[in-house]
Parts: sequence; structure tokens; C-alpha cells
Amino acid sequence: MKAMKKWMALGLAAVTCAASLAMGVSAEETSWPESAVSIIVPASAGGGTDLLARTFADKLTERLGQNFVVVNVTGAGGSSGISQVHDAQPDGNTILFFHNAMLINKVTGVSTYSYDEMMAGPHVVTDNATGFYVSADAPYQTYPELVDYCKEHPGEVTMGVETGGFTYLMVKSFEAATGVEFKMVDVGGNADKCTALLGGHIDIMPNQYSTAKGYIESGDFTALGFPSEERSEVYPDVPTAKEQGVDWMYSGYEFGFWFPAETDQAIVDKLDATVKELFDNNEVQEDILTLGNEGNYIAPADYTALFEQIEGDYTTLWEEANK
Repeated sequence: MKAMKKWMALGLAAVTCAASLAMGVSAEETSWPESAVSIIVPASAGGGTDLLARTFADKLTERLGQNFVVVNVTGAGGSSGISQVHDAQPDGNTILFFHNAMLINKVTGVSTYSYDEMMAGPHVVTDNATGFYVSADAPYQTYPELVDYCKEHPGEVTMGVETGGFTYLMVKSFEAATGVEFKMVDVGGNADKCTALLGGHIDIMPNQYSTAKGYIESGDFTALGFPSEERSEVYPDVPTAKEQGVDWMYSGYEFGFWFPAETDQAIVDKLDATVKELFDNNEVQEDILTLGNEGNYIAPADYTALFEQIEGDYTTLWEEANK
């Protein structure tokens, strides 16, 4: 799992727009968009993925003169929304905003295809601030306490997940690393997990800190910590699992845009050039930070390379967890 740390060393020094344009038609040679563009988000409204997508939708609407409209399509660990874009006409009017859960869907068998049957757009956000959250009155408020409790009560602690989704494999990796076993309960996306934990329908949830932040500040939830090598730059007060003595590492979310296969390269290039411009002019970084995430532009070619490596690590993890 330590190999996950090297993902961001894949040449994520963003390839310039000029380099990507040299591969094909210039972004200026397309009149796209000529009508409203649907940004499909395979997550519930109000969650971290949704809020990030809306931030970019607003900026792209301003820049490109057509409405970019977020459409939430939930179900099957994100596969329902991914399928809608995969099967859409390759005219640039239906695009995907999602993260590496689309890799997990294939690895776990929820979907038969992944990013390799789509065209990458720009990567825009890295979120390493994802961990486990419990009610403030739970009998375990740290990872060591959680491990001890689970070993004393095997299979009794209910974990809220979205079966086959990003957090499902995250929980499987924790089980493999610590030898504990949870009772998995499918409660839906990240916003739904918060509702389920607040209502006492589950005992614990994996989630983005940005999604759980309001409940932490109100005193309802406790963040156990992040499964990363180092503390988050955005949330430096939250400890890692490793520094608590639990040797557990897991990747964060890598957000970006994806297009149906066979989309005109000029359309992909135009979105890429526009997004890169937003970053170059510091027009989105503050909004992203406000949502609790780190802005991180990566050109489409490097985004694809990043996913190739992550998919290999996920496949290894899934095989080890199911021996």
C-alpha cells in the first residue's frame, strides 16, 4: 500500500495545453459548446463531489457562455452515472465529473468497463482528507480503540458504505490491515452516509472530511483520522492512522472530467484549456479550499496515466482482501 504514495510522482507536473493540442485539432477550431452541457455527477446532491462539480459548472458557464448543469445520478457505486456518460452521444453535451471510484467499480465487478473506454479530460482536485467518522458518544474515538472494540465484538459494528464504491474498498483495506470485520450496510453516497450516522442507523462511516465537517464542528461526529503518510495540509489537526499506531494506508480521491469515447479531440482540448486557464489565473483554488479540498490541475494524458497505476494497486488490494 505504500506504493500509493508514489501516485503523485507520475509526472503530474501538468502537461501544458500546447502539448496536448499538438496531438490534434486546436481548441479554437471548435464552436463547442453550442447548447447546455450536462455534467453527470454519480453522487447525491450536497456531498463533496457534487459541491466541487457545481463550483466548476459555475466557472465554465461564465467562461464558455453556455450553461453547464450538474445532474446527480446515483446508484450502483457510481456506475449508473458513469454508464449514462459512457452511452451518451460523443458531442460534448454530456460529460462526467467523478473520481477513482470508477476504477473500483470494475475491479469489484460492479461494472464491466472503466476509464479505458472513455476519454480523459483534466484532473482538478486531490482529496487525501478521507477517513472514518463515528458519533461523538461512540465507545471508540481513535483507531486503536476501534480495532480493540471490533475484535471484542466481531461483525457487530455496522459500517455504512456504498457497495462496490470507493468507500467499500477502503473499508475492505482496513479489514485486511487490522484483522477486524464489520457488518457492511449499503446506505448510499457520502451525503447519505452522514444522514445514516446522524440518525443512528450505522455505527461508523468512511467519508470525506469536507462532507462531514459541519457535523464535526457541531459536535455530532468525531474524525478518527486519515489513512495517509502525512497529515492533510487542509486539516493539519486531524491525525493519521499511522501515527496512532495503526499501519493502514489508502488513496484519496482524484477528481476530474471524462468524456464519452470518440468525442472530438478539439472539444476535450477546449475544456482542458479552459480549466487550465482557471487554475493559471487562480480563479478556482480558493473555492476548492473553502470546500475542504486541494486544487490540483493535471492534463488529460497524465490523468489517464495516474488512473492506470491506481487501477493496478486496487486490483492487488482487492485480490489480497478476498484470498
